[in-house]
Amino acid sequence: MTVNRYYSPKTLLQLAFVICTALLCSSCGDKEEPISDNPNTQNNDLPSSIKMVDIPAGTFTMGGTTMANDAPEVSVTLSAFTMSEKEITNQQYVDFLNAAYADGWIEVVDEKVADPCGSSTEKVVKGKGSAPNAGEIYVQLGETGGCTSGGEPEHINNKSWITFNTTNNTFEVLNSKNVDWPVNWVKWFGANAFAQYYNVSLPTEAQWEYAARGGQQLQYPTDDGTLSSAKANYNGDTPGVYDPDGHSVVTGYYPPNPYKLYDMGGNVWEWCQDYYSASFYKDGVTNPMNSNAGSEAKRVRRGGSWNYHSATLLTYARASDFENRGNNHFGFRIVK
Repeated sequence: MTVNRYYSPKTLLQLAFVICTALLCSSCGDKEEPISDNPNTQNNDLPSSIKMVDIPAGTFTMGGTTMANDAPEVSVTLSAFTMSEKEITNQQYVDFLNAAYADGWIEVVDEKVADPCGSSTEKVVKGKGSAPNAGEIYVQLGETGGCTSGGEPEHINNKSWITFNTTNNTFEVLNSKNVDWPVNWVKWFGANAFAQYYNVSLPTEAQWEYAARGGQQLQYPTDDGTLSSAKANYNGDTPGVYDPDGHSVVTGYYPPNPYKLYDMGGNVWEWCQDYYSASFYKDGVTNPMNSNAGSEAKRVRRGGSWNYHSATLLTYARASDFENRGNNHFGFRIVK
């Protein structure tokens, strides 16, 4: 037998309220994923060719005696992180450029460039659209070997080994023997864009020095803390010596340091995340990173290079440059 129930309008309103409340509360336990405040955060997988090395957490003495008196000895504590085993190579950067080009992050334009040897028009890669630092040059596709500050031409092997093929609109490495050489002619903007594209970062200066010391407070970032031409690619012990035959070499050619990191000293300078300040570091800090541009807005670079003297390879030696600089001895590595 069917029973017909009568509900007053008041009762119907109460039932509707209960049902709506139940439906709303059924989703109360589902938390929304926070929206990143970084519009450039990407979900691109880091290429498998980039091997990351575990660097344990720890406390170390950062700094040492420098001519600029800008590296006071302080106690610094760092959380664990991973660092790329080697400097980013030409092929790895080409892979990034092709992916970024397909995503509308970059463009190739002609730009007039000048150095002490003269001026010329060369192709450069610039960020565009939603890319970080859009409008800035990422990398120069240099067709010469570069020039010293004194006006001496440098070896042709110091040219950019990356080219843009206008027939099929792809970036390529000019010579197969140079695919595993460290990418050069990279501005800080170009190193940072690479890191952001793969959702990693450039090392902080403290991370870089901690990793370079290899857990042993090494003076030089080599296998045993000593330096010779068998341990790193650099330009002797005297500053300012012109070496017409000098150039970078394949990554991983020299023995690694105790953390199994290659070429932390020499080959190419390595961009860091921090802005440079001679007075930034204080004793007893944890995970320091200088995000204050200051009056000069220079970024830290570390490790020396093939055309710099031995003192610049010391684990605590500091250097800096403007973000739009980057020639035949500038490269980088990454951390996560």
